[in-house]
Amino acid sequence: MNRLSMQLLEKSLAPELNRKQVFNAGEGAGKSGSFFFFSHDRKYIIKTMNAEEIQVMLKILPNYIEHLRKTPNSLIAKIFGIFTIEKDGFGKVHVMLMENTLQFYNPDKLECIFDLKGSKLARSTKGELKKSTIRKDNDFKIAKAKLPKLF
Repeated sequence: MNRLSMQLLEKSLAPELNRKQVFNAGEGAGKSGSFFFFSHDRKYIIKTMNAEEIQVMLKILPNYIEHLRKTPNSLIAKIFGIFTIEKDGFGKVHVMLMENTLQFYNPDKLECIFDLKGSKLARSTKGELKKSTIRKDNDFKIAKAKLPKLF
């Protein structure tokens, strides 16, 4: 559905081009404590997952796929795969490969960014809201009410 090919993935995910991103990967700001990094060309995000998150993903997978089939232009991030990496001397690491939905031709025209989870519980952004602030679900409802022409 996304016209992905092994050639495109290899170009974006080549280890020699992503070494800096991997070593600079930081702990995410979210509660899960996942680590993530962007591919060198910023087309993809690689995020660690725990076993519970994998089980949730497997549970919702049929509905997720159906949604993407019915809504090919959905703004929901496309997940291209979940992989388990094993290397001698390290424990197993589960990672998700997904598209980076923040790829813009004109980033200066970006008004706001939302990290939507589909929940209302503890999903409001605290502090001053700037253009660069990543907003949450409850902020989306407020923004939509104030600026209906944008949504």
